[in-house]
Amino acid sequence: MGVDVGDQTASVTEEALAEEVREFFRVLVSPTRRAEPRLAEGLGTVDRQLVSSPQGMVAAWRVGEGPAVLLVHGWEDDNSLWAPLIEALVVRERPFVVFDLPAHGFSDGEWGLTSEAADGALAVVAAMGPIDAVVAHSFGVGAAMFAMSERLTVDRAVFIAPPLGTSNRWLRYAQRLGVSDEIALTAQSIYEHQIGSARATYDFRAELVEFDVDLLLIHSADDERTSLSDSQEVVSRCRRAELFVVHGLSHRRTARDPKVVARIADFVVESTVRPLDDPERP
Repeated sequence: MGVDVGDQTASVTEEALAEEVREFFRVLVSPTRRAEPRLAEGLGTVDRQLVSSPQGMVAAWRVGEGPAVLLVHGWEDDNSLWAPLIEALVVRERPFVVFDLPAHGFSDGEWGLTSEAADGALAVVAAMGPIDAVVAHSFGVGAAMFAMSERLTVDRAVFIAPPLGTSNRWLRYAQRLGVSDEIALTAQSIYEHQIGSARATYDFRAELVEFDVDLLLIHSADDERTSLSDSQEVVSRCRRAELFVVHGLSHRRTARDPKVVARIADFVVESTVRPLDDPERP
């Protein structure tokens, strides 16, 4: 009996394509962890709590009693981002909850995209609330917004260096890694099937405009990862929002700069949004 070489070739090609999809998927959904998790200086004497989530146990810390500020870090970061803000909140006696996103820091998990991050945030809120404000950086903004659109109710929110661009993340990474659009879109389809249509079709820019909370957006004109122009365009359409623009700060440094930290700490204590026509507004 003859062997159909054409069928064999097709089978090998399909398997090779499937393997490329799996590898690209893994790179996109699994953040690279540090060899040793970091702990913010202000948390050294605070008991670490482990909260059960769909992605496994999430490491979290609470300081203070009563309604608290939830601090949400970004992609491949951890609780240590918030060390300067933790100090400022302690000085102001403002309770807060900080945690490591799933697949980050001290937390369990393999997948760590926005949907998994939101699940982690919601689990922490349920276990360690009440929460009345949220501060999020970069990728963490998406997690916070998902949480706010589902079960997290807050009076005020601070979004630092929010990624509000409209480009496709999967295609961006494909271009960066030299992967074909076919592989990227196949991997995206697999992930979106896993998280469900509601989250897969969530429009961050549109939803941000609809949030009925006191909102402070903070962006550096020199941010190397996210665009100030996106924040400027979105904030102009928000209900109650202020854009605080800083200069000379990198993407991560923006969340740790003394001037920015003071502005955030004062905002989550006083919740003051300056009107668009306020001459004192930056």
